[in-house]
Amino acid sequence: MKKSLSLFVAAAMWLGAVSTQAGQISAVPGPDDQGGMKMPMVTITNADDNMNPTTGTLSISFNPGATPILSTLEEWSPGSWFADTAGWRNDIGSPVGVGGTPLANAGNGDRFNNQYGFTFMAMPMMGQANLPTGKSLGIKLTSVSSSSMESYNYVNSQNRWDQIFSSVGSQVLWNGSMWHSYFTLPSTELAGTYTATFEVFIANEVFTGGTGYAQYDAAALAATKDTNFTAATVNYSWTVIPEPSSLALLGAGLLAVVAIRGRSSRGPHHG
Repeated sequence: MKKSLSLFVAAAMWLGAVSTQAGQISAVPGPDDQGGMKMPMVTITNADDNMNPTTGTLSISFNPGATPILSTLEEWSPGSWFADTAGWRNDIGSPVGVGGTPLANAGNGDRFNNQYGFTFMAMPMMGQANLPTGKSLGIKLTSVSSSSMESYNYVNSQNRWDQIFSSVGSQVLWNGSMWHSYFTLPSTELAGTYTATFEVFIANEVFTGGTGYAQYDAAALAATKDTNFTAATVNYSWTVIPEPSSLALLGAGLLAVVAIRGRSSRGPHHG
């Protein structure tokens, strides 16, 4: 009972904290709209040469804090919609009529979140090695709890919304800059917790991408791992909470249960 009440209270607080923008918006709500960045810090330690290593261990420092919520555009930014030409409109745009969304601007209404990201730190004098010359960082999806979860590389200035990590085992090359991909989930998926695990490694391939901070062409997908560097793993998790209509029913039900239990605890009334 306490756990159910806590979920209801947390969800109600979250619903009251969403953005109140309205009308057409030119960018997808990002980490600042969703509760802040959650950034695994990747470093290379135990290297043979911190300036240009040939061996070493990838380490990840990560304290994710509260679990991110996968939510719809209407929940993140009520009354907002994307331009009909936006690359991401079809996937995460609100369905027609939701929040006043016009037919031309409507989408599938998928839930999304991009609080999680990656960043690389190199400080040779402090024991954190540079990237090896002629190589790059790689990120591989090693597990995901739902085949319905998808990830996208988003670059607003290029109107880019490209699916990445399309299946377990797929990978990207990463140039080490602070990079957030978007994770999406159909709004029809059940409430609960969703997870994904990634491996970060040194790839035997030079980063040449023109798609932002991640590269996911044929060369990236075929890149091999440099086994002289020990790879690292990181786990992500997200929460899907009930839709507002479901929360209202949950709240009414919980209040009824509390009232019934309150009467029961007082015992029969004798006039």
